[in-house]
Parts: sequence; C-alpha cells; structure tokens
Amino acid sequence: METPPTTHFSHTVPFLPVNDLHETIAYYRDVLGFSKEWFWGDPPTDAGISRDEMSLLFGKDNGMLKHMQGFEIMFFVKGIDAIYEEQKQKGVKIIDDIEDKPWGTREYTIKEINGFHLRIAEGIS
Repeated sequence: METPPTTHFSHTVPFLPVNDLHETIAYYRDVLGFSKEWFWGDPPTDAGISRDEMSLLFGKDNGMLKHMQGFEIMFFVKGIDAIYEEQKQKGVKIIDDIEDKPWGTREYTIKEINGFHLRIAEGIS
C-alpha cells in the first residue's frame, strides 16, 4: 500500500505595503529591535527584515496602504514583559496596554509607523 505524501505548513511571512521602505526598515531595526535587513531593486521596490525566527517583507505601496490602516498582525514572542518594557523605553506607540487575556495569552498592541497594529502576545502557562 502506498503511503500518502506528508504535508506541513511551516510559517507565514506578511508582505506589507509601506510608503517608505528605508524609513520602515529603520523603524523595525532601531525601534523594534529587528535586524538582517535587505533591499531589492534599484531604486528599491521591496525590503525585508527579521528578528529571531520572525521575518517581515515590505513592498512599495501601490495604493493599498490607505485601505489597511489598523490592519492587525499578531506576533507570538517569549519574554513579553521584557519586550514590552524595551518598546516603552523606545517610545513605541502602545495603543492597548499589556494584560492577560481570557483566551490564554498575555498581550499588548502597538501602532507602527505605517498604521498597522501589531499585537504582541505570549501564551500563558
């Protein structure tokens, strides 16, 4: 009997429209603590950056950004209280303070420079 193929989804990487690739990468690097940035094209039309195992991709806005204001992306992290303090000290715009949620996460929400809402969450044991 033939064994069915094994399938597996491993992760997702958002590809987000932004007004200014260089400003966005600088914000994620200098304020949110990401690194390993790259740019593609001359002049750049796409860029990316990562922190630990999390990666984000950005593309030059083609008119979609105005429709995505307030769009939420959830980041799952370890050490949420330390990350929260790190971001508070760097002046990140926190729109929902850190708290334990009834669905089993400790989380808070920030508004980043392009208007996206980043929900930072950690599972509660």
